[in-house]
Amino acid sequence: MMELLEKLLKSKNLQVALDFIDLKNAEEIAKQSIEAGADILEVGTPLIKSYGIQGIRRIREIAKERIVLADTKTADAGDVEAEIVHLGGGNIMTVLGIMDDATIESAVKKAHEYGILVQADLINVKDILKRAEEIKRLGVDIIGLHVGLDVQKKRGITISDLKNEIKKVSELGVIVSVAGGLNKNNIVDIIDLPINIYVVGGAITRAKNPLEEAKQIVKIIKG
Repeated sequence: MMELLEKLLKSKNLQVALDFIDLKNAEEIAKQSIEAGADILEVGTPLIKSYGIQGIRRIREIAKERIVLADTKTADAGDVEAEIVHLGGGNIMTVLGIMDDATIESAVKKAHEYGILVQADLINVKDILKRAEEIKRLGVDIIGLHVGLDVQKKRGITISDLKNEIKKVSELGVIVSVAGGLNKNNIVDIIDLPINIYVVGGAITRAKNPLEEAKQIVKIIKG
């Protein structure tokens, strides 16, 4: 676990969000993402809801030595969902930062027993810095700044609008992950920020040529 923490802290990584309902579609994009050089395959929440542990296991098989994140968005029973991720072979699980501290503590305790990292997703958190500080004290490894799809559509906001928050959260000494409408054009605008994980979904998964799109994004992130 410590080796993975160090790796993520010292590098910039592409995470491809496999937000599919159909496992075959997810498998195809996962394979192309690995070929393109993606560092993390995300078993998206829709995929977990559709296929559960088996879905995580299948992406684990494709990922081989790469990192697998299970986007559980845990809201309760943190220890149980940590076990689900463990059974699926995941390296990272997510919890909702807006939920009660007890749930986050439960997830962290059990996940760390299994050598799994915990990411707190701050989607819909109003005071990002305050909650990030609280969550770090609970033992969370990764802070995820996330502008949800519905907010993007309704308000036209993307993660690029959170530059100040990104800088401040990084000063807490945690791994910083960003998600929310990222693509090869707007990643350029935030590439110099202290971000460790860039989460890209639709820009790759819905591209005419996902492999080429992922390759271009990898090139931008890796410099």
